[in-house]
Order: sequence, then structure tokens, then C-alpha cells
Amino acid sequence: MRIHLFELTGAAAAAEERLVRMEPRARDELARQAQRRASELGLMRGPTPIPLVLSPCALPREELAALGRGAHLITSALVKIAREVIERRPQRARLLFCHLSPMESAALAARWREAEELLQSRIDWFVDADGNVRALEVNATIPAMQVYSDAAARGWAEAVAPAHAQALQRNPRNASWLADALLAAARHRAKPLHVQLLHREGDPQVAELRALAALLRDRGIDAHTCTPADVALEGDPHGVIYRHLFARYVEPSSLLGQAFLDPIRQGIWNRVDGWLETKGLFAELSARAAEAGFLSSEERGAIAELVPWTRLLDDIDDAALGDGDGYVLKKSHDYGGKSVVIGREVGPAAFGQALARARADQAASWVAQELVDAPAIDRFLCAETGARRLSLHLDISTYASLIAGVSDGGSVCRAAPGRVVNIVGGGGVAPLFADDVLADLL
Repeated sequence: MRIHLFELTGAAAAAEERLVRMEPRARDELARQAQRRASELGLMRGPTPIPLVLSPCALPREELAALGRGAHLITSALVKIAREVIERRPQRARLLFCHLSPMESAALAARWREAEELLQSRIDWFVDADGNVRALEVNATIPAMQVYSDAAARGWAEAVAPAHAQALQRNPRNASWLADALLAAARHRAKPLHVQLLHREGDPQVAELRALAALLRDRGIDAHTCTPADVALEGDPHGVIYRHLFARYVEPSSLLGQAFLDPIRQGIWNRVDGWLETKGLFAELSARAAEAGFLSSEERGAIAELVPWTRLLDDIDDAALGDGDGYVLKKSHDYGGKSVVIGREVGPAAFGQALARARADQAASWVAQELVDAPAIDRFLCAETGARRLSLHLDISTYASLIAGVSDGGSVCRAAPGRVVNIVGGGGVAPLFADDVLADLL
């Protein structure tokens, strides 16, 4: 699969040229307006605005659809790989999943089949200089950024092209897709539905959850955010709990933990499924997909095309990685871009030292993955002072759901100065449009 992320489409190139030609003070004011509007719509992390990339991204609809289909196939294949490991290779499962929290371990022991009814996943892709797409990992616990991505696109459109903003109605909307998926998952609950969006106290993503609750209320659904201190756990047949709370924060013996272990009665999505985003399991997908007869031919084809070589570090020797220039080390159970060692950045000596430290860690703690060398591209980024021109690395993430009847998901684009693209690490969100929509906005 190839996409036009760095080789700009006609509409994306025209938008960038317009920004470059603008008088600097006018461009700075436009950046402030776009950031302000996107922040109002939910592009916030706690009290701090998430930076908006003023340079928009656009992909042809067929490329957006291909990403959606690829994300669904990788997600469904990963769930099948997990099932095979748990049922047929319990010793391997104990090795891969020994780092799970007590709550996740309890759910794995008792409720792993129910977690296969996966509300949503998010595949994080890197794209190389030739436009080839590779999946770096799968996020399956509480995938976020649906509201962020919609806020970025709408904030940009209303600031840059207010006279044509109605064209945005034809752009894919990730928050609406998530609401559709949640209601499809809850189709067997009694009506009317009562939706609680559960988050931890002080959750920096609460603005996103409030926007999602408002979207559900616009559809006539009783929906509100809540924390563990005020969540209702009566097993109401009308009740739905949207879990945006990491299971590692919850004790299995607590009332909330017991509810997490009874997800059907409580109407819980996302269900506890931390084993699915274990990078060691992703390595199993990479290593075994070609010979896994329980996968469909379409799933095997998607993995062969879209999943880079990934192995549990314990399964290979140092010689397989050479001097490290073409590889990345990742901790199997870490998140947010932490603990990532990129051989091309640190050099052979430092990579060798990192490899030795990883070898000394507990078994199944690290994976090695083929480097997908995503280039940097000059983009305008919104800042307090206006528009800054920076060399940014872009990634793209695509949502998928295994709930029956839910369409393939849309995508979101992030940007950051470093190769590890992450909002927490200083990245921002770029507005992503279907190419025909951006053309109409311009």
C-alpha cells in the first residue's frame, strides 16, 4: 500500500503554497485563530492546547479506505493470534503476558473471549519516503484521538476557509464513527441507553470525553462523564460504561475491578484487553502469520504487506540486528513512545549498550523491529506566537472495530520534531482531509 503523505496531493500542495505566500503577520494571526478554534472543539490535553499543525494533510478517498481495510485486517488477525496463543500455547502466553497488571491478568484468566468483541483499536503507521505504509503497533486498550482529529480538521477549516466550511460535512469524522461503534456494541442493551464515560480523576483527555458525551446527547442518548468515585455499578440493563481508564489503575478485588470482570452484565466497552497491545504479541503476528492456517488469506496478505519484521528479542541473537542501523528496540509493555531505541539515531555503540541492557531485563520484555524510516517534512505548526516553520516527522493512525456492522474506521495524523511521534512527547495533530474535501475548502 502506498499513500500520498509526503508526496503531497494537489490540494495539500496548493494549501501549503498558499500558506508560504502569506504575509508573515497574517499567517501568524491565522495560526492563532485556527489553534484557538481547534482548542475550543476539544484539541486539549488537560488545560493545555495540543499544537495544531497549520499545514494540512490530504489523502485520496481510496487511500483512506485502504488504510481502514488494512487496520481491520491487522486487528482481526491479532485477535486470532492471541486466541491461538492462549488456547494452544499456554506456556508462550505466560511468557508474553507475564508483565500485565493484576487487573489485566485477572481479565486474561477469566474474560479474554469477551474482550474479543473489540470496540476499537488504533493501528499506528509509519510511511517511508516512497509512500509505503507499515504498521508499527496496535493500540487496543483505550485508543484515543478521535475527537482530537475532528477538532483539528474543523478548527482549521473554520479559520482558514470559513466561507467553504460546509465542505467538511463530507470529510470522515472519527468521533461520529466511535459513537456509531459504541451504539452498535450496545444494540442488545435495554432502551433507552444511559452511557457513562469513565475516566480517572484529572484525566488530561477529559476534554475529548466531554465532547464525545455531547455528541451522544445530540443523538438523544443520556451520556455523561464520570470517575471511579461516582460511577454507577448496579448492572442496569440500560447502562453502558465506556471505559477510558487504564486497567492497571484498578484493583481486581475492588467494586470497580469486579465490574470490569463482569463486562456483559455491566455493559462495558472498552473491555479489559491489555494483552492485545503487547508488542510481543505483535511480534508473534509478524513471525507466524505466513503459516497460520487459522488466518484468512486476506489477513495473511495484509500482514505480509503492512507489518514490518518484528521479533521478541529472546527469539533472535545479536547478529540478526547487525550494528542496529536498520532496527528499533521497544519494550513490550511500554506505551507513549517511551523506551524506544532507534539504532540509526543513537549509533552502533549506544545501540549495542541498549541491547545488552535489554538482554539483562526480564524475559519477553523487549522486541526488535525493522526500522521504517519516515522522513521529516517542512510544515507550519501553530504556536503562541503564530506559525512556526519546522521540520516534522508525520505518522498516521487508523481505527478499526470488530463489532458486527461497524464500518472501517478513519484516520488521524500526528507530527513531531523527533522520530518518535507522540503528543505527550511534544507532538501535535495535523488536520487530515479527504483530498476532494480539501480542494473544495480551498
